[in-house]
Amino acid sequence: MLNCKVYPLHLIHYNDFHARFEETSDDSLLCDHNKEKCYGGLPRLLYKIEAIRRLHPDSVLLDAGDSFQGTYWYTLLKWNATQYFLNLLNNDAHAIGNHEFDDDIDGLAPYLANLKAPALAANLDASEEPRLKGLFKSYTIIERKGKKIGIVGVTTTATKGLAPTGNVKFTDPREAALRESKNLRDMGVDVIILLSHCGYTLDVEIAQDYGQYIDLVVGGHSHRDKTVMFPYLTVVKSKSDNNHQVLVLQTDAFTKFLGNITINFNCIGDILNWYGEPIALDNSIPEDENLKNKLASYAEQVHTAAAKVIGHIDKTMDHRDCVHGECLMGNFLADMMRYTAQLKIKTPYPIIALIQRSNMRAIIRKGELTEGSIVELFPYLDLLTSFELQGKYLYEALERSASDLIKGERFTGPWLLQVSGLQVTYNISRPMGNRVASAYVKKKFSTVPLDKDKIYQIVAPIYLTDGGDGYTMISDNHKNPEILGYDQHRLREYIKAYKSINVKIEGRILIS
Repeated sequence: MLNCKVYPLHLIHYNDFHARFEETSDDSLLCDHNKEKCYGGLPRLLYKIEAIRRLHPDSVLLDAGDSFQGTYWYTLLKWNATQYFLNLLNNDAHAIGNHEFDDDIDGLAPYLANLKAPALAANLDASEEPRLKGLFKSYTIIERKGKKIGIVGVTTTATKGLAPTGNVKFTDPREAALRESKNLRDMGVDVIILLSHCGYTLDVEIAQDYGQYIDLVVGGHSHRDKTVMFPYLTVVKSKSDNNHQVLVLQTDAFTKFLGNITINFNCIGDILNWYGEPIALDNSIPEDENLKNKLASYAEQVHTAAAKVIGHIDKTMDHRDCVHGECLMGNFLADMMRYTAQLKIKTPYPIIALIQRSNMRAIIRKGELTEGSIVELFPYLDLLTSFELQGKYLYEALERSASDLIKGERFTGPWLLQVSGLQVTYNISRPMGNRVASAYVKKKFSTVPLDKDKIYQIVAPIYLTDGGDGYTMISDNHKNPEILGYDQHRLREYIKAYKSINVKIEGRILIS
């Protein structure tokens, strides 16, 4: 023991790349240096990775999944450009994110086949999906400074309801993490990392309840940002071994930050201490010129295709308005969803569209609506659903919408629903759970009070249907769900149908 040395592990990681090949800004997928603060992009990411590697040549680089979808780069170039450029980073392992399934197994298989580093998913069973045979593993083992480092991958089981997953079966990631980490420990592996695309909450649960053999959890999926806040690093004590601590790590999505940490292990393999923090990839960080030149040959093609005009909008729509009450973007998107349901659903019930504030992320300027605008408004190619819901549960959803509304210079509510086919008045002087002062349902030429006993035909993004943002009254009580297709496709149809779109505030949401 006297000759035993502390072992430092230098870890670099990123997650939820979402096709950020070029730098972007908070409000646009196109970065204007004269107007906005730009960040991220693959050339800036690579520049900083290589700078760290020069200091620590033995660094481990991990990708926690969701590299597909999010900009027009992916819409046009799909898996091929993604694998080509991510391979230039020289990753040590990749998690498989839910969005990697967005273009079915035929879009995932060639991506996995062409990655240089192994793709890991211990809780995926592809025994009945031959197209994925041999294309991913449960774990991989690498060596640094004579130490064996085992990396186990897991992904979210929600993928099955979010994307076309073929005949792939999703098993419990907690049990898979425990099984494979114990297997690695029995093989004499020195350090065990769980590379997870399950989200922060489940990562912490795994570390606490199933983490007795795991040292680090490197995560993705939760999209840490200004509205989804959790620490970069969380220290978790294993329930089965209170002396064993697990570090749970996750940095921001979209290449805004690069995870960078050094963990020192003592002689018996326990974590002694650590240092480091995420590195902000703002425009003070240079870009890798060689990679930027490689991207340039694709950029003109992407930009030309994204600039194709498909319609016009008469006002600027800003997602930031949607946290304060009725907003132009909310009305536009909710009207599109209601229009889609009217075309595709035969129902005797009034149709109401709901869309959560967290689904709105862009600023769309007055004027031309382009193919790129569609991706800015709906970057992730998510499903739209329609279902029947009793009025009393719709009331509960509206109460959730107003549950954290506060009055400052402007009303602010993180869970506020934007609506179509509905007019709702909130009184936030009342206690939470009793803030809906009135709710009226739109009929052809009039409105009628929302009836708690009647059934309504709701259309919503699948995230909301599945109870996201705390809307469990919807997930627990909706009936007869139907899939209406992908949001991008339905939005494109709506814009092409109307060509010139006029948006306005109509008094759909009143707050006092």
